[in-house]
Amino acid sequence: MLKLNLSLFVIVSVSYIAAFTVTNGFILPLQKILLSDVPVIFSVMFLPHGIRVLAIWLLGWRGALYLIPPSYLMWAISAFGDGIELDVWSPLVSMAAVYAGVFLVRYIAGLPPQENPLDVSWRQCLLAGLVASLFNGFALSILIAGDVDWYLMAGYSLGDVIGQIVMMLLLILIMRVGRIANSLSQ
Repeated sequence: MLKLNLSLFVIVSVSYIAAFTVTNGFILPLQKILLSDVPVIFSVMFLPHGIRVLAIWLLGWRGALYLIPPSYLMWAISAFGDGIELDVWSPLVSMAAVYAGVFLVRYIAGLPPQENPLDVSWRQCLLAGLVASLFNGFALSILIAGDVDWYLMAGYSLGDVIGQIVMMLLLILIMRVGRIANSLSQ
């Protein structure tokens, strides 16, 4: 029987939507101003990739299930609200690519599923995100261009990696501030 956790679904969804909102509302407009030659079909810093990788790293295939609804919500807003040309399959293709990248790194490293959600190897998670970003860039370039488009692949992959690094740094900062606040309150 498929058992999903509503609290985790809300946390993953809100995190993904917030990261996507910052990307579309702040990073893409800034990108249009500063890097006007870069097409808006990909972001130079795609923050939701960090959420996807972390959710799938920690929750496995359930993380992918939790990500599908917010991914399609943000796809619809981007495609219909912002007029960005996005294929209807792109959220599922990205989810499969991220899952494959995370699975491959965990398999090669011989890592079992996470028992403690806070027990994260940041290096391995970053490596998984890098592999996932390459898979995602490759798959999305084929989906969009019908063949491997190295420019699109590089753009998607670079934006994913930079977005994941920024998200991981923010999470580390939040965890450190939380530890400091906790130690001061005791």
